[in-house]
Parts: sequence; C-alpha cells; structure tokens
Amino acid sequence: MTDLVKSSGVSLLNLILPKESVVRVSNAVSKAGAKGVFQISARGSVLNEGGFLQRMFPPPAPEQLLLQALVPDDIINQVTEAAIKSGNLDKVGSGAVFSMSCNDAQVSKSFPTNISSDANNSEDNQSAASLEAICCICEKGIADDIAKAALQSGAPGPTVTFGEGGGVRDKIPMLRITKGPEKEFVWCVVDKSEADDVFSNMARAGRITEPGRGFMYSIPVHSGLINVSSTVSSSTHGANMEQVISALDDLKGGKDWRAMPDLSKSKSLKSTFLNDLVGLYCIVPRDHYDEVYDSILETGAPGVSTNFGVMIDAESADTEQQQNEEWALVYTSVGPDSVESLRDTVSKKISSLGIAQFAFYTLPIPKALTYLGG
Repeated sequence: MTDLVKSSGVSLLNLILPKESVVRVSNAVSKAGAKGVFQISARGSVLNEGGFLQRMFPPPAPEQLLLQALVPDDIINQVTEAAIKSGNLDKVGSGAVFSMSCNDAQVSKSFPTNISSDANNSEDNQSAASLEAICCICEKGIADDIAKAALQSGAPGPTVTFGEGGGVRDKIPMLRITKGPEKEFVWCVVDKSEADDVFSNMARAGRITEPGRGFMYSIPVHSGLINVSSTVSSSTHGANMEQVISALDDLKGGKDWRAMPDLSKSKSLKSTFLNDLVGLYCIVPRDHYDEVYDSILETGAPGVSTNFGVMIDAESADTEQQQNEEWALVYTSVGPDSVESLRDTVSKKISSLGIAQFAFYTLPIPKALTYLGG
C-alpha cells in the first residue's frame, strides 16, 4: 500500500470567488504557500430587490468558482491574508474566504501539497469556531428553493455546486434506473448564533426529512470573511441591502442585533438529528473516481457524494507552468469508529488501481439531517 504523509495540523482553505478574480487570487495564495488548489464550478444565489418586472424576470445567477486547498496550520493565516488582499475580499460582494480545521490529513508523497508529517496541532487548529458552514445535498432542480430559504433567513448568498451522489438505494438495480445520480450542493457560511435557524429553514425548503430528498450537515468554521453577493438591487437606490446591513453592523458594534426574536413563527425543526459524525474526503484523478465511489458504498457507508473540478498546480516540476488536471472529490459521512477501517479499505482500492496522487482528509460534522425511516 502507498506510503502516506500524515498530519493533524492541517486546515481546509475555502474561497468563493467571482470568475474575474480567480486567477489573481489563486496566484496569490499559491505564492503564499498553498499548493494543490482544487477548483469547482459553481453559481451564486441572490434575492432581487427591484420592482415587479425585475422579480418576474430575475437576472441569471452569478457565476462563481469554489477553490479549496489543504494548508498547514502554521501558514493558514498568511495564505488567508494573501487571498483577502488580492481579491479585495473585505469589500461587499467580492467573495469569501474561510477555513475549517481538519481532524487529520493523509496525502500520497506525489500529491501536490506542502503538508509534512512534522505538522502538529497548532493554536489555530484548537481555536473555537466562530462560524458554521451548512451544506445541503439535494436532487437536481431543488437547490434554488433551498438557497432562497437560506437567503431569507439572513445567510450571505449561498453557493451551489454540482456533482453526483448515491446511497444504499443504489445497490438495488431496479431502483438505480428510477433515480438519477445528479445532485446539487447548496453551501452557505453563517454566524454560529444564526446557524440553527438557517439550517432548519433550508431543511424545510428541501423537505430533507422525507424519503430520497437528500442530506444536510454542518461543519465548524474557525475563521472567515464572508462578503458574497446576496441581493440584486435597482439602480434607483444609493445602496443595496447588503451595504445597509453592513453599515448597521458597524453602528451596532457587531451582528447580535440581527438575532431579534421573531415571535410570529417557531423556527425550531422538530426532527431527529445525527450527531458527531466525521466527514471522510478523498481527492483522486477523475478517471478513477467511480471505483473509489463504489468502494465506499461497498463498505456499508450510508451515502457517497462527488464534486468534480480541476487542480491548479502553479509549480509543476515537469513544465514549470500552471497546469489544470481533472480531479474528483469523493466523500461520505460516518461514525468516528468507522473512519479508519473505511479509509484503509479505500486506500487498498486506490493502490490496486495504481493511483499515485491522492489525498484523504477528515472534518468534524457535529450535526446532520436526513430521512431515517420509520
């Protein structure tokens, strides 16, 4: 089996950017020390503040790109600062940067990364999470309703990515032909104080507790700056709602004023949540993702999802020029006791396929929701 470089001092850097700033920001974070930046196509979500005609004929969803990279904790701050400066991410509507502390990461020696086995948990890795990322995996065509619910709950513009997903049902041939594998993934990052309400409203909009509707989960975010566009406004206004809310945050000295109680309705979601899961993520060349996908299901995992993208390697040893390669991010959620055996099984499968470049990382999932039967 391939030798792996293992580290528990790694964060997953996430960037949500408009297309026009991607090259500038990706070059800046690469120079700051990030390697193996995984780029996924996405679209934004906005509410229309205009008049009747604008609401009847809304503009197309803004094109976005989601960038992710495994970054050692000892340089995560400098990489984040480079992203903010190069992308002007402190400006309203410019995008977002946020990091999640991984439980651990294991990468093959030829995988494009600067992770070393000497990296240990740092202070950044141990800091309390101030934000929360929420992801909803749903059938194609449902994402817009879920994103709208998140926006109306106060979440900054959710990002929608595309991919595949499946579960136990996919092992039954007759059912596989009745339900396609195409999925949409709705992402948003909110303050922890707002996370429960946003999560509940997104779950209601997607009817996640009904059979076959999808899967939702949350991940702690330890630092971030979220300035993605949330509204499209009429040109007759001097400022849009995002700018008004930002100004009120400054005047109020924070965001606590947003949590004023809404007594007109109960926002709590009466359901049974899955708690304290672990997300296991595997990055492999796209040509081999289906074998990895199937091996995860064969181990008994309840579900598996895949996003596709390109790997930006700014320091290729072969050409010394930037190269783009197609890759897949394959992941599942399991109990903590199942992580090691699942990773070992998938590692053996990868080795049998002769894949030299791959990576695993794990993230904590404190809360998840899906149909549980009964």
